[in-house]
Amino acid sequence: MKALLWDLDDTLLNTAPARMKALGHAHEVCLGTRTDPWALWVSHRGGSLEALAQRLMGAEGPRFVKAYREYYYGLPGRAPAFDGIGEVLAACHDGGIKMAVVTQKISWGATDELEAAGLLRYFAAIVGVDDVEHHKPDPEPVFAAMDRLLVTEPADVALVGDSPADIFAARNAGCTSIAALWGMLDMELTLDAAPDYTARTPGDILDVLEVRLSGAGR
Repeated sequence: MKALLWDLDDTLLNTAPARMKALGHAHEVCLGTRTDPWALWVSHRGGSLEALAQRLMGAEGPRFVKAYREYYYGLPGRAPAFDGIGEVLAACHDGGIKMAVVTQKISWGATDELEAAGLLRYFAAIVGVDDVEHHKPDPEPVFAAMDRLLVTEPADVALVGDSPADIFAARNAGCTSIAALWGMLDMELTLDAAPDYTARTPGDILDVLEVRLSGAGR
């Protein structure tokens, strides 16, 4: 294994509570009604905020995105790292595995949150929603991250993520998929996407890598 790609929200950082507050706020401000933000987000299956906004408001989607981001980025303590993530990243880094973040979040937001969480130093690249034309589950962001890491073979790459979009993006790129079960909003939906491996805790990632590196099982 030469490279490990990570989703950000609900995988590296526990942003779900803040994101749901922002989603509920944007829905009420832009559409004039309250919604169950958890159910709304789960129905989106890990797609981008921009795609969700277009689905809800059509051509007026950018107004929804603006309302969401203004509220979300004003929330204090919105993006703590999950317990154990720092130790796993340090072990992978020390083991010579190149790492990048592939996220549906805007790149400057991802960079700021990773820096605040003390994790930015582990990543050689961050591919955000503004860096590519097509988003997960399309493989374009995966290939973009591979290009930045100077890794050419998909078989040398694994992607860790919590949503069906992550699993399908890895599969569409020809990479190994690892479902991060510790922070996801809908485990059953992600498991139905048939990931190559599952990790119930961040530490389980290291066990998966041992299996993958040894060539045993899938």
